[in-house]
Amino acid sequence: MNKQSLMTILLAFVAVVGWGQKSFFCADSALIRGRIVDYSSAMGFQTLTSQIGDLQMGGVPNVSIEIREDGTFEKRLLLYHPIFNWFFTSREKMDKKEVPFYLCPGDTLDITVTFNGKDVPECTYAGGHAEDVVRLLQVRTEYLDTYQQCCLFAGDVDEFNHWADSVYTERLREVEECATKKGFTPYERRLMRCDVSANFGQAYLSYFLGIRNTTNHGNSMMERLSDGEVYRVLRRLPCDDSLMMASMYAAWFLNRLNSTILYPLSVKNIPETYVEEGDLDEELRQFRQEKEDELSFFRDFGREIFATPHDVLPVQLLQLQSINDATGFIMDMADEAKRNFHVFFPYLSHPQVKEMAQQCFQDLLRQGVAYPLPEGAASEFVHKLLAEFPGRYIVLDLWAMWCGPCRRTIMDTKNARRQIRDRSDMKFIFLANENNPEDKDYQDFVRTNLDGEYHLALDDKQFLQLQELFGFSAIPFNVTITPDGRIVRNGLLLHAIHEIGYDAFIQQLEEMKRICE
Repeated sequence: MNKQSLMTILLAFVAVVGWGQKSFFCADSALIRGRIVDYSSAMGFQTLTSQIGDLQMGGVPNVSIEIREDGTFEKRLLLYHPIFNWFFTSREKMDKKEVPFYLCPGDTLDITVTFNGKDVPECTYAGGHAEDVVRLLQVRTEYLDTYQQCCLFAGDVDEFNHWADSVYTERLREVEECATKKGFTPYERRLMRCDVSANFGQAYLSYFLGIRNTTNHGNSMMERLSDGEVYRVLRRLPCDDSLMMASMYAAWFLNRLNSTILYPLSVKNIPETYVEEGDLDEELRQFRQEKEDELSFFRDFGREIFATPHDVLPVQLLQLQSINDATGFIMDMADEAKRNFHVFFPYLSHPQVKEMAQQCFQDLLRQGVAYPLPEGAASEFVHKLLAEFPGRYIVLDLWAMWCGPCRRTIMDTKNARRQIRDRSDMKFIFLANENNPEDKDYQDFVRTNLDGEYHLALDDKQFLQLQELFGFSAIPFNVTITPDGRIVRNGLLLHAIHEIGYDAFIQQLEEMKRICE
């Protein structure tokens, strides 16, 4: 073989492997754009929406792209790793995986979408790394049945593990069969295997979540669920392959894994340590110790679950989220932040995860306890609300009629809110995801529980814009905005009025004002 032929083969190999040869965690912007052929408002949707997991902070915030009248769309995203995901046009059709895409930091991806009267469209791709996995993007794999089967499984734990092991074996067999039939590259085969594994992992752990939610503490089942051996099927997953975290199911898997690991810790009867009010040094010391205990538990129980002497990537990401979650408390004590925060880093052995933690902490230090609203239509909407109540901190409560906890919180705090209604320093504003403001049930609820308070009904498009602005996916959701338009990192919570009482709530308000001004 001559040098030119050898070089051609090597270049072709590099092109096929694509992002697989680069560092997985790499922060950069990416542009996704395209058009929907023969688009019209009669199709019944105006946005493309995706749920992109936040592996650094946790959660699965929505990202939406507004579709112009001519069917074109464009969105720039800040990515920290490759994502294998899909856009949906409505909540009712999320299971259709309507517009799949593969996007890496630094990419510019063009998508042409043709529905032809069908729910599942034909998609063509140009640019970016989508061309490396174009055969995989054309495969419509139905994962919903695995999740439902795991949640509804009626047998005991041993029976479930035996069944789940066979299901995962079958899923991997289907991957190999599909990969061979479609002529997948090694990278496409690996990505599909990781995607299937992330989906299976979150479905598998949902079975145990159901048991925990229906099991009384103190019985033998509680002890069994605190034994890492019971989750042994997880050991088959490629958790040391970073590409598993590209899957749209990765965030859900991490969420389930987080509750699984913390379950033994949550049921322990750990006595609360009283800290005298105003003793910030002792409060910080106690907080730091609790956080270190939590990180140690993640490490030890994570190794037990996966039967490894090292920390697999999902566990490291959960520790990263735990550390980032701690910044809110420490940021309130800015003078102590740098001196105390470094003690958490040794728990991160993965070099890229540790680098992310350090960078995130530096970014938070620069932002402070409150940071400016991002630009965009939703930001303009929030500024208009602030203009109606100058000089006040506003607390947005985002809710919906279909959300039981949302309605319950509003009802439980009704009487306590009367004492706050006329305050000159803060204001509650209730924003409902309600496409039909004239709906009788909605009108009756508002009349009974929000009479005399500021409330608005927002359609799906407006609500999705706020979800993207504030980075949340679940409701009820509260966010506090300062009078000068900054988001408070540790804002006030509506349910706190009911849980801690009016006086303690006002103390929280005064402390928040002190650190923000």
